Formats: sequence, C-alpha cells, structure tokens
Amino acid sequence: MTDVTSTDGSRPHEMRIAVLCVEPPDDSTESGRLLSGALGTWRVDPLFVPAGPAEQAESWLITALVPERVGTPEYARRAHTLVQGLIESPGIRAAEADIPVRAYLGDARHTAPDNGDNSPPGSEAIRWARDAMRCSEAWALPSAPGGTSRGGGIVVGHPDTGYTLHPNLGVGALDLTQDRDFIADDDDARDPLVPPGLSPWPLPNPGHGTTTASVLAGRGTEAAGIVGVAPEAIVVPLRTVDSVVQLFDSDVARSVDYARGRGCHLVSISLGGKGFFGLREAIQRAVDAGIIVIGAAGNNVGIVVAPASYPNCLAAAATGPDDKPWPESSSGPAVDVSTPGWGVHVAHISWRNERPIFDVQQTSGSSYAAAHLAGVAALWLAHHGAAALRERYGAGLQDVFRQLLRSGGCRVPVGWDAANWGAGVVDAAALLNLPLPSAPDKRHRPVHPAEPPISRISALVGIHEGELERLLRRRLGLPDEQLHRTLARFEGELVFHLAQDRAFRGFLLGSGTGDPACESNTTGAASSPQFAAVFLSLPPDGVRHDPAARPRPGLA
Repeated sequence: MTDVTSTDGSRPHEMRIAVLCVEPPDDSTESGRLLSGALGTWRVDPLFVPAGPAEQAESWLITALVPERVGTPEYARRAHTLVQGLIESPGIRAAEADIPVRAYLGDARHTAPDNGDNSPPGSEAIRWARDAMRCSEAWALPSAPGGTSRGGGIVVGHPDTGYTLHPNLGVGALDLTQDRDFIADDDDARDPLVPPGLSPWPLPNPGHGTTTASVLAGRGTEAAGIVGVAPEAIVVPLRTVDSVVQLFDSDVARSVDYARGRGCHLVSISLGGKGFFGLREAIQRAVDAGIIVIGAAGNNVGIVVAPASYPNCLAAAATGPDDKPWPESSSGPAVDVSTPGWGVHVAHISWRNERPIFDVQQTSGSSYAAAHLAGVAALWLAHHGAAALRERYGAGLQDVFRQLLRSGGCRVPVGWDAANWGAGVVDAAALLNLPLPSAPDKRHRPVHPAEPPISRISALVGIHEGELERLLRRRLGLPDEQLHRTLARFEGELVFHLAQDRAFRGFLLGSGTGDPACESNTTGAASSPQFAAVFLSLPPDGVRHDPAARPRPGLA
C-alpha cells in the first residue's frame, strides 16, 4: 500500500470509500489488491480517533486520486463499482462511497441575500425570529440550581465553512483554541472566503458558517446587529465544507466525532446530503455520550436530507412570521420541529469586486432553522445545567429534549400539519418551564444505526417504510428475504440515485412509467454494473435487453 500525496488543488479528484471491517485493507488482502488494481495509489486511515485504548477502530476511510472529477457520472460509476467489489471481498462488513448528490444544488437558491424583496411580510424587524420563539421570555426565567441563562457555559460544535471575525458574530462567540479545519487538516478553521467565482466547487458558499453561527450565538447589538438565540453560548468552528453541495460527508463525520471528544454539549449541522454509515455512526457516538445533535431538513429537494433524516439526529424545518411553513423547506415524517428560517436576518457576507463586505441581510433556508433549534437547545441545557442533565440522563439526554419539545415545548398553530412539519414551532420559554421527566420515555429513544436499511432509506426519501417496501417489492419482483439482502447491499447507491435522479425515482417507485436509462443521462452512467442489473434491468455486461423478455435479476 502506498500513501496518496495530494495538494490543495487535488480534492476535486479525490475519491473516498468508507469500509467497515476489523482489519483494514492492505496489500496482503483481497480487498487491498482490488483497491490497488482499481486505483493504483491509495491510503487507508481510521475514520474516527479511538475514544480510548480499549476501543478498536472498525470504520476506515480509503482515499485516492482519480482522473474523474468529483460530481461527474463517471466519478460516481467508478466509486460505486469499486464499492460493489469491496462488498464481495472477505472481511468487509460494509462499504459505501462518500459521494456528492446533485439534487442538493437547490440548497443554494436562498444562500444569497434577498434584500427583503423575497422576504415575507412581518420579517422586517431584525429580532422577529427570536421573538417568534419567545427567547426574551426564556432569558428572563430564573435558572434551575446550578444553571445559567442565555446559553452561558454551553459549547456548540459547528461543522460548516468555518468562521470569520464578522462584528455581528463576534470573536467572543468563538472558541478559537479548539477550532479545526478538516479540509486543510490543521487547527485554524478560519473561512478562507474564496470569491464564489474563483472556487473550484459547484455553488460555493463562503461565509455560511458565519451566517448560521450568528443566529445561534451572535454577539451583535439589538439596534443594528444580530443577537443570537443563545448569546452567551460558545461556538467551536469546524471547517468541513466549501460548498452548499455536500461533497464529503466523511469530513462532517470526523468533525462530529471531534466535537464529542472535545466536550461539546451539542452539535449544530446546517448541512445536508446523502450521508453514509460513517456519519450515522459519528452521530450515534455523540448521542451515546449525552450530546444533542441537530440537522437542517433541507431546501428545494422534496426530501429531508441526511443527517437530519437519521433517527438519531433532531431535524428542523423552516417557518416564517406567523408560524407559516416556508414553502421551499423540506418536510416529512423525519422532521421533529420547525423554527424560523424564512426571511431571517443574519450576519452576512456580500461581495464587491471579489472582496468580502460584512453586513446584515435577510436570507432563507433550513440552515437557519437548525441553528435556531441549536440555540434553543443551548438555552435549555444552560437553564438546567448541562453537567447535571448529562449525569441524570446519560445517553438518553437527546431523548428527553425531543420528548419535551413534543409535549409542550412547541406552539401548535391552527391547522398545523404535524405529520410533515413536526410537533410545532419551538417556544423556548414554554420549553424551559416544563418539568424534567424522571427518565427518558422509551418511545423517544433514537434508533441505533443498525436499524434495517429500509428504515434509513424510508426516512431519507420521505416515504412510509411499509409503502416503500411494498413499492420496491412490486418493482423488483423479489421475495421479502431477498429484497432485504438486496437493499442491504445497495443501500448507499440506491439512496444516491433516488435523491439524484427524479426519473429513476419515478421509475422505481411507480410515480413515473419511463425507463430511467432513457429519460436520464445520469443514472445508467453513474451506476455500478451490479446495481444496473438489479434496478435498471441491465445485465452486468451493460448491454440493454427488453426488461419484459427476461427475468429481473437479484441477489442469491
């Protein structure tokens, strides 16, 4: 095995494959020889730093440089084909490509300021979102013994684009002794603020970490700036992305695990994508350590994105003034609650002649809904005392927080669609006033990542598990046991195509009648031959046959 040597400009051609196994691949193993034959030069590293000497690494990240550019169908096909080969190798329990999904390009539409032109009536006041959650009333409540107000003492891990010294965020909101850059692999998470026109990535979003952190813990002024929901909480900036297109979830996974190891009380993730098993595992490790993890539901894509779609992550959808759901927010059964995200005032970064200008603007997105929920979580943790809560509830702490949100911590507007928008709009004062339960309600416990693949796929694509299983069984013609084995093998690639390609989604789930390989130029080109044989009626040799004239293949 030879290490990959890469420069800053090499990431657009970096391939990442996550594998689950006791012993990592090397030149003596079948999987290592497969990697060498497919990639040439490659390296393997633990995905997470072991929590202690007794913990043995089982999640590994394989990286290599490839000719194909990240995000192209050719890149996806190479990654998916390699994954299928690894799955067949002895000792590999699971393998999944850490790969972007173009469906989430829609997230960028509301990252630019709208200057009020597209903001809803009632959002003119800078503090409207805080008022909608009754933050001032929450700040005024007397704290429990050992607690504090306004989020004091709470440390928030914040995977995003990094930080800037924006006056409406404020250096006092940041812990710059524990910040980390997972892109450059150093201890300076400062956002480089590369002008959008000069970035190598699709839809770059410089400053996103600043805008989201400002509504969470901003230190601006009441008169002309941004005061966060928890203005005495501390944010640990974790630079994991450059673009609103979620490129490498392994960086997000490592950042979540880093936050766990550095003693953060909660993690706020205003990002979304396909996700992969390593990200689910990182979140579970955090939740098991008594950390609350919050994710943004997504924008403009019609599904709740990962990690918000995971049962072990709290999902926030976006609303506007008068508790009206934002029409472009993702929604569905995976959403836990809603908070303001439509026409929100943020510490913004504008561009003039490719130079950053710090200002305050209005913008929209579920990114801000997640940050607002994280701010409320910080208020709740501080109010009762984070150490006391963790000692009392341990791994059930997030269950208790979710339980209280659903049992009085939200305002339920008239006509509210709880099935798609969660328990209601978060009311911070009501939440802090609720008595603590003696123990977590088992009904609110997060599901461990070992739940069946059909459950994870169902959450991400927004279709009830039973209905999704029925549709897949009908389309593939497989008996239950064989269907479950097929989904376990192809879970990552199936989610990629369901999220990426509407033609394929319609074909597979019955909302369309066309063949995705004919209607779309991406599905066939981006799939492994094994996937195509099962889901696209293509044999492994790639030659198209009449689907009606041959039995649909499956996995024995």
